[in-house]
Amino acid sequence: MDDINEAAREEWRDNTTPYQRVKSVVSRTYEGKPATEIAERALVAETTARSHLEGLADDGFVETVSDADSRATLYSRSWESLVLEQAQDMRQNVDSETLLTQVQKMQDELKEYREETGLDDPEDISWNDMEIDEETLLQWRTTRRNLNFAKVALALDQAEDSIRKTAV
Repeated sequence: MDDINEAAREEWRDNTTPYQRVKSVVSRTYEGKPATEIAERALVAETTARSHLEGLADDGFVETVSDADSRATLYSRSWESLVLEQAQDMRQNVDSETLLTQVQKMQDELKEYREETGLDDPEDISWNDMEIDEETLLQWRTTRRNLNFAKVALALDQAEDSIRKTAV
């Protein structure tokens, strides 16, 4: 198994740039990690990782925080960049009319969850000592998340249309 993993790492290193590897690693890093850990996972030197991470932070792709204990800078994926990436993906794969229809369906689905439970939010279930199966809870959370992504996609689409119309 180690030989297979090592071969995969070598192939990844040979077929990508250090920047691509750092960005790939941090794109799946949702809790702050030091540059040393990201460098190790990206197969680059710490200074290389830090340089690329600072550039990604300047671009808004990465967020930085200082660890109070170690005073190290920790890096994680920016939630804003993740939301925009998901919204852009939706815009590229679904036309506005279909997206509007999907938004309405998701809003209706969320309304059904609220009516069934008497709660506004799936996170309120634990506070109300309610029993709900995990699959339903996961579906409720997923629908809520996807609805938010879709709303951002529609807002971007509308903003782009507005800018195009005023640029003429």
